[in-house]
Amino acid sequence: MKFIYDSLETVKKLKRPDKKQYITLTIAIFWLVIIAWAYFILTDTVFSSIYKLFYSSMS
Repeated sequence: MKFIYDSLETVKKLKRPDKKQYITLTIAIFWLVIIAWAYFILTDTVFSSIYKLFYSSMS
């Protein structure tokens, strides 16, 4: 039971992020999405090229 009360006290001490932190986090998320998008496009292109090269060499 003490754990629950300690947890509630910890939650009460938390502060909400301010507007600048929200903006920074939003920009960081957008950058991560763009980087992931580029990585998956690049990986898909490389593997599809390898597959086409392998398939053409087998026939």
